[in-house]
Amino acid sequence: MSPIAQFAIANLKEAGLEDVLYIPGQQAYDTRESSYWSLTPRLGPWAIVQPRNTEEVSKAVRALVKTDGCKFAVRSGGHMSWNGAGNNIEEGVTIDLGLMAKTTYNAETKLASLQPGGRWTNVYADVEKHGVMVAGGREGLVGVGGLLTGGGLTFFTCRDGWGCDQVVNCEVVLADGSIVEANDTTNPDLFRVLKGGHNNFGIVTRFDMRTFEAKNIWDGNIVHSKAATNKVIEAYVDFQTNLENNPDSHVLAMWVYMPKAPEHFINMVLTNLDGVENSKSFQKFLAVPGQQNVKSKTIASKVAEFLVPSGKFDSWLTLTFKLDGRVLQKAAAVFEALMVELQQSIPDSNFSISMVFQPLLSSWTQHSAAKGGNMLGLERIPGNCVVLVTAVEVETFELSTKVSTPALKAMFNEIEAYATSLEKNVDFLYLNYCGDSQDPLPTYGEESLKKMREASAKYDPNGVFQERVPGGFKISKVK
Repeated sequence: MSPIAQFAIANLKEAGLEDVLYIPGQQAYDTRESSYWSLTPRLGPWAIVQPRNTEEVSKAVRALVKTDGCKFAVRSGGHMSWNGAGNNIEEGVTIDLGLMAKTTYNAETKLASLQPGGRWTNVYADVEKHGVMVAGGREGLVGVGGLLTGGGLTFFTCRDGWGCDQVVNCEVVLADGSIVEANDTTNPDLFRVLKGGHNNFGIVTRFDMRTFEAKNIWDGNIVHSKAATNKVIEAYVDFQTNLENNPDSHVLAMWVYMPKAPEHFINMVLTNLDGVENSKSFQKFLAVPGQQNVKSKTIASKVAEFLVPSGKFDSWLTLTFKLDGRVLQKAAAVFEALMVELQQSIPDSNFSISMVFQPLLSSWTQHSAAKGGNMLGLERIPGNCVVLVTAVEVETFELSTKVSTPALKAMFNEIEAYATSLEKNVDFLYLNYCGDSQDPLPTYGEESLKKMREASAKYDPNGVFQERVPGGFKISKVK
């Protein structure tokens, strides 16, 4: 163990954190490392410290900052799966917020208070007990902190704006270990940049969020063969074109290849947020032949059914383009070409691919503006757009780095070039879907970048969250 590692561990012990400090060889260390959703971010840090409360987060930050040369990472759920995402570190210490996972509800203020290490499947179960709901993640194993500081697409974005827009107050540990509140009236400049600004400013230890009445939803999926591609895309374009008038409807259009399968399939995930069966906005999807499985349920039960551990090496990429059936068709064709390429390159075709289309409407900026705004810069978005994300999972690190990731990048280059040729490409990247070769922050626009730089200089004048927390997307690295 290096001298810096030894000093860091000694300082954490001196800070009174020895009983939540884990080092390699201990069962608790191995348990936390193996709890990452993907194999990719399991990097084996010098040590893991698991604060139990905000005061212990502060102690951990102070101890690590005073250790010259020590870098650290901060993990909430640990779902972002690329080496360097900021939720783990090889040469440094990881502050793991997994013990700070409580959700509470205040019936007087109608606010839910979420700790950052919670997973959305547990958050929804907790708030539904009080008859209320929050707008959060759609995959249950995603952590609270990463989703909200990255913006947060939710089931309710079309109705209420992004997940970060629902936050009314943050409790934050700054780089000097001080604990502050950030909201519309206290540290408002910090509050604003935390909404989409990622891990550049401090560690959020509590999010206070608006709630609304919990309702049963009508939800399920329709599985189609690839022969339905044209009809599904036609239905999707029609649905999204009319989505602004049907904000109670939510759709994920997923192209899926499962390990060792001969072909891919299309999985349309349909959700009516008011529980209306066979709503008008879904009629074109329902008319396409496929295997249907839809029923009434709650958000909590839906998300509990959709827990998707990877246990593989993952790579993701994303891009945004104007809604256009030609670009969707191109993406579907390039998806199939990627599948065939990987079938030829990977033994036994033991890999999976998931490509998802989902809406991004310029009208959503109205919800954000009404709630004080965020960093995403979506007032620059031209009209009706699509966010595309594709993930590939393989068995080994070598396959990921040498085969699947380069092939995925080539796929996205081809789609982006085609969209650009039609003047449909859009300069926006959703942070929580980005891979290691992408940087979403420049796509937020100069006004957001200026506010983020100013907040970083004010609240972290020594650049701790730029240099000592090297993972993630850094405002200091944007030219």
